[in-house]
Amino acid sequence: MSLDSWISESDSIRKESKNPYSSGCIFVIGILAFGVFGSIASLFFGVLFLTGEDKIFPGFGFFFCISLVTIFIITMRSYRKASHIVKTIEIKTNTSLLSLRETDKSDVELPLSEFISYMILFRMERSSSSGSSTTTSSSWKYWDLYLLYKDGSCILLETFQDSDSLKRGLEFFKTKLPLPVWDRSDLKLTDPETTEVPHKKDPKQIEPSPWVKTESKDQGTKIEILEPKSAGRAFITILVPTLFYGAWFAILNSVFKDPENLIFLIFFIPFSIFFLGIVTVMTVFILFKKTDIIANSFELKLRYSTRIPILSSLLYRERSIPLTSIRNIRTIRMEKDNQILCVALKSSNESKQRTFLDILYNVQSVNLSSKQLPGDAELLGILALGSWLPKGPGYSDLVFAENVLESVLNLSEESLTFTDLASSSPKK
Repeated sequence: MSLDSWISESDSIRKESKNPYSSGCIFVIGILAFGVFGSIASLFFGVLFLTGEDKIFPGFGFFFCISLVTIFIITMRSYRKASHIVKTIEIKTNTSLLSLRETDKSDVELPLSEFISYMILFRMERSSSSGSSTTTSSSWKYWDLYLLYKDGSCILLETFQDSDSLKRGLEFFKTKLPLPVWDRSDLKLTDPETTEVPHKKDPKQIEPSPWVKTESKDQGTKIEILEPKSAGRAFITILVPTLFYGAWFAILNSVFKDPENLIFLIFFIPFSIFFLGIVTVMTVFILFKKTDIIANSFELKLRYSTRIPILSSLLYRERSIPLTSIRNIRTIRMEKDNQILCVALKSSNESKQRTFLDILYNVQSVNLSSKQLPGDAELLGILALGSWLPKGPGYSDLVFAENVLESVLNLSEESLTFTDLASSSPKK
């Protein structure tokens, strides 16, 4: 989170990012926490299981520790395979293009003349830790600097931890790209001053990758971004809910071993309902969620279901969005390497009553409230990508999917302007 990571040249500035999880402190700490302590704990519970009378609790403890070590090994192996991946963002003044590149992915180019402003967003993250007698909490403040495109798409340029660094960052970027500044934080840095950015060169077309699939369906076009499949990923998908349900069963067994202690049941029964409810929601609506996106010249259909055969029809949910309600189709590159394809709905149309299934099918979605712009009735995330995968879809696939949807819908997107957005924001 420093301008030191940016390379400045006479006709461009660029930043190259490597996978932060494939090496360094995180990797060492993970080996110590999961490898060393996990192995010791596995040995401890294994001995209890073989020598003790009680088999349920030590058996689950052994299974739990082995599972954590296995998940860590699979995850870190995946990140290590992605250690060669480099993501580059470059502002080229000689061609007046913004270039977004990623190893083994198609490049994305956008005209600098079609960006309307810088956008500053503030966020705070909190964490707490418990000591022997006290609990302490810490908070970190971040200011994210985005480039805002004319259709409302936004791209994270840099993140700063103090206002002085942010101000220096703005001066640095504005020397290459003199756009107005729209401050949505508490710093009052909004600045309408700008210089016209010329259009010098057309961006190249994005090449479709094998991870994007389009087909005709229900008098429309279905677009799907495929998920990478692996034995390790499938194993973790099955193992995670097994651990949660196994923990509940181990606790239940301990309760029934002491049936005279009925007071404990007063707390255990509501806890079990709550605990199992959360686990079930996570399993059905996060791990096994399936989304079909179908567009035609009249509407956009989002069909939600689960990959669990017995529940797929029972929990089926379809949301139809008429063309007249769609303001923009947007791609967002945001903090924590999240990349999301969104649809923005117009404020002039009344939002339909949301159902319980709508809420459940969105429990895993990244919070997009800060990315909602004045005039948006709703900003709905429809496709989200994981980052730093050794193989799989990338940001270029989201942009390609955005272009396909706009073409099939024959969507006349609302072109946003800095003046309209800044004037409609509440005064601080």
